Amino acid sequence: GVEQGDTVSMHYDPMIAKLVVWGENRAAALVKMKDCLSKFQVAGLPTNINFLLKLANHWAFEDGKVETHFIEHFKDDLFVDPSNSASAEEAYGAAKLSAALVAACVCEKEHASLKENPPGGLSIWYAYPPFRVHHCARRTMEFEWDNEYDKSGSKFLTLSITYQPDGNYLIKTEESSSPSLEVKVAHLGNHDFRVETDGVSMDVNLAVYSKDQTDHIHIWHGSHHHHFKQKVGLELSDDAETQHKPTFETASHPPGTVVAPMAGLVVKVLVKDGTKVEEGQPILVLEAMKMEHVVKAPTAGYVHGLQVTAGQQVSDSSVLFSVKV
Repeated sequence: GVEQGDTVSMHYDPMIAKLVVWGENRAAALVKMKDCLSKFQVAGLPTNINFLLKLANHWAFEDGKVETHFIEHFKDDLFVDPSNSASAEEAYGAAKLSAALVAACVCEKEHASLKENPPGGLSIWYAYPPFRVHHCARRTMEFEWDNEYDKSGSKFLTLSITYQPDGNYLIKTEESSSPSLEVKVAHLGNHDFRVETDGVSMDVNLAVYSKDQTDHIHIWHGSHHHHFKQKVGLELSDDAETQHKPTFETASHPPGTVVAPMAGLVVKVLVKDGTKVEEGQPILVLEAMKMEHVVKAPTAGYVHGLQVTAGQQVSDSSVLFSVKV
């Protein structure tokens, strides 16, 4: 098995876990597989759990019509179609709901921590909800969400959280057309919560870790899993909408930079440094986990800093090249 502190080397198949199920027949095994996949909660590294769930729930896979070109034949069902406006709107709505639940759960957890260990022992100043005369305390949070339906790759969700007198949270997104959402949260311990909103009660689990001055927050509720990023120290609070909002132009890499999606072996380099390329044009091919991954240009422009060569091993998140307009 794998334990905390272990290093997964790039010099062999980097797969660290797999799911194997057994049943009296194929149908029984498939039911177990779907159930297990829906209960996986993995944060901090890329997985193919969502893809496997789509695969396991596809009618042709359920009927056992599986052959070598299955994925190619049903790629429209299995992969995101950016041109599908209905699916894009549905995905955006689900992301906004998850972001609202994250905001409420983070606020509730912070309050629980302050209540247990109030600074200076003055617990009266950390009453709940935060008290101000004739005023409901308010704060703002901004999350970055990787939007598969948007060519830019990410979208920022700005949420206004108002502490209600009854202890609930009134959460509204920056879009004026979006209705406010009232959320009631019970902190069950660690990163586990019981949440009620719009008359629906659900269990919510969070996983939070920090990397490169950014908090990464994963949320699971029902069949949904979302990953949000939040710059450390850039949250606005206590009616901060009257202040200047921070920008997110400073990132770990400049715009146009392409990093390795995982540790692997460069098997092909398709263009030379300085070549003019179009958006989506293949630049190089990586081999990882016994599969080839085509790395493409994120935008049109000129390839810059392409130093890797065929046969070279690269580590996860290492810079491969950048595209300059």
